[in-house]
Formats: sequence, C-alpha cells, structure tokens
Amino acid sequence: MEMLSSKQKTAIIIAGVIVVGIFIFYMTTKSNNYITPEINEIAEDETKEEEEEEEEIMPKEIVVHITGAVQKEGIVRIKEGSRIVDAIEAAGGMTNEIDLGKINLAYTLKDGQKIYIPKTSDIGEEYTKGVNESDIIIDAGTEENSSTNTKVNINTANISQLESISGIGESTANKIIQYREKNGKFKTIEEIKNVSGIGELKYEGIKNDICVE
Repeated sequence: MEMLSSKQKTAIIIAGVIVVGIFIFYMTTKSNNYITPEINEIAEDETKEEEEEEEEIMPKEIVVHITGAVQKEGIVRIKEGSRIVDAIEAAGGMTNEIDLGKINLAYTLKDGQKIYIPKTSDIGEEYTKGVNESDIIIDAGTEENSSTNTKVNINTANISQLESISGIGESTANKIIQYREKNGKFKTIEEIKNVSGIGELKYEGIKNDICVE
C-alpha cells in the first residue's frame, strides 16, 4: 500500500477538522433552537407572576368628598381602609379652625362618603347646612354619634347606598325603594321585613346597619 504524502495527510486533517467544526456548529444551533423557546417561556411566566404580585400588593383606592376645616375642600383619593386623619392629610391638612372635640380622627372611611370636618365656629346644627340627608357621614364620626352615622337610613337611601348594606343586592334595594314609594316611609326598622326577599334571618343580619329618621 502506497504511503500518503505529507501534503495528503495535511489535507485529510484539515478536511476532518472542517467536518468536525460543521458538526459541532450544527449540534449547537439545534440545541439552541430547543432551549431558547423554553427559556423565553420561563422568562415570560416569571414576568407575569411579578406583574400579578404587584397588582395584589398595590392597595385599592377610595374616593371621598371632604369639606370644612381643611386646607383644600373637595374630592380626595386615599387608600382603602384609610381613616379620617388620612383624608385630612390628603386635603392639605387641617386648619386652625378645626374642632377636635367633635371628631374621631381614627374613624375608618368608605368609598363615596362625604365628610364635614367641624370648626370651632360651628354652632349647634349649623355646620350641617348644605349637607344632604343622604350623606353617610355628616360630622366625620364624632364620638357621640359615629355609630348612628354609619347606619343607612332606609327612608332616604338610594340604590347604591342600600347596596352598601351587607347582604342587600340591587334587586332587593329596588324592592325597598318600591315599597317605600308605595307605602310611605318606614316607621321602624322592623318594617323592612315586609319587603319581599327580607325574612327574619336577613333582617337579623342587617338590623345593626340600618336606621329610620
């Protein structure tokens, strides 16, 4: 068998290196084609999870209308579960006219409430002038009557206010208003049991949240 020349050996080695290089390149590319989509999917899943976590962490906002002894009367946006002191701060802070003896700064607020922050110059009932009867909070939760002010007056409440009562939906709220329009104002809170859909069990669940005036 004729021996290969040095040039032929060199050519064979170079050809082998080229073949091996092509094979390695092919396998690497093929492997990346399988791995990359998986990595992308994992990254997308992690991003979605982070966004969902951020949404869960971000507290909800409520909107309240604040007037009286504050720097800026009007609508303020505060975090759900905030108290009157937070609403005052959002309104630019209190003025030197505020009557702290008539207000409970720790009172927890709900969405849609109107708050009047009493002034030292207020006399008797004058500070309620211009405040609608349907406003849930009139004197911003004073110690004397914060419990009654949180109750919904079933003689004046609109649908949304009635729906704020635990266990009362839109259908029952409409029935309450229809009953009121047909029979006149409720004389006692017990009379609400005459409304279709409100039995003894439901009444027991809502009686502490309603009032008649």
